[in-house]
Amino acid sequence: MKIKQVFSALFLTLAFANQAYANAESYILKMGTNRVVSFEFTKAKNAKLPTLLFLPGVNRGLLSSDEALENLAEKGFGIVTMNFSTQPISVSQLDKGVKPDFRNSTYTLESYHAEVAALSNELQKNFKVKTIIPISISFSSAVSSTLPNFPFIIDAVPMTASAAVNPELEAYRAYLRSGEIFNPIFGPGITRSMLDQSYYQQWRPQVDSMITTFDLDKNRKDDMVEGYTVASRAAEGFVWDLKKTSADTRRVFIFAKDDSETLLKDQLQLFLKAMDSTPNALAFLVKDSGHVVSSDQPEAYANIVTYLLTNDIKNVTGIFEVNPSTGKSKLYSGEEAKKFAKDLIKSL
Repeated sequence: MKIKQVFSALFLTLAFANQAYANAESYILKMGTNRVVSFEFTKAKNAKLPTLLFLPGVNRGLLSSDEALENLAEKGFGIVTMNFSTQPISVSQLDKGVKPDFRNSTYTLESYHAEVAALSNELQKNFKVKTIIPISISFSSAVSSTLPNFPFIIDAVPMTASAAVNPELEAYRAYLRSGEIFNPIFGPGITRSMLDQSYYQQWRPQVDSMITTFDLDKNRKDDMVEGYTVASRAAEGFVWDLKKTSADTRRVFIFAKDDSETLLKDQLQLFLKAMDSTPNALAFLVKDSGHVVSSDQPEAYANIVTYLLTNDIKNVTGIFEVNPSTGKSKLYSGEEAKKFAKDLIKSL
């Protein structure tokens, strides 16, 4: 297999890997010998349309072959799907014998900002992409929430708080930390060890599944488990703070009506706060969809993204209720939108 390398002004290495399907190609962005970001790229068919940068979920990135993304590619959008350096598909691409950067470094949510920024930079320089629109999903919305330098971001089924996603784990973490007061010297270390054991137990079977599904390097299993654990640590105690969200970013949310009650409730409460602090707050609530809207309702998901990026939505605010079964949607604005959100919260 031929390997093509391109060197940017930032001395990042771009290595061509293989053709994934149709017009999508797989690449490896090297941020160093021990830190790589795998991604797929599909060139925009319509030069006037932006390229959509899909940030990954907690397990992995989306695939260019996913129905919703194929739909968007057919409409003319450029498509990029990425995996953070700590996720198995990226870890598997490290050279043999190389120890991952995250083994020696403390990763925070801001650490993932650097990976999004590096990939965006390479897309602009080496792929001649002019406009990039980040679209997060679940976990990566925690990264997106404070992502700078993007005028428009779409957050699908966002993790608005780690406690809303996994109440039991956050309760366990709070319990362990409360015990540190009685053991200030060794307590924090015990807390860290106990939490990591929980993460290892959770991620080992997921890594086995990823290795089998994507034919990854099984010799990297321990690194993959650790990579997932690093991401879990980075998200501990996360709460979306609108004060930390860039004022220069127009942000749109996509919620799922059948998402977990704790998460949907927290998402709606965040949206209500956004309505009070942001003049153009906008959200979509997709009926008959679980947590991953792009998989459960791919056509509705693609239509929402298309609407947002091909229409003038500068003055569109409120919350759309989207009904995929009828193909219709209704916009609630102003006080009506607040009442809609509050009534839905009460029903959960």
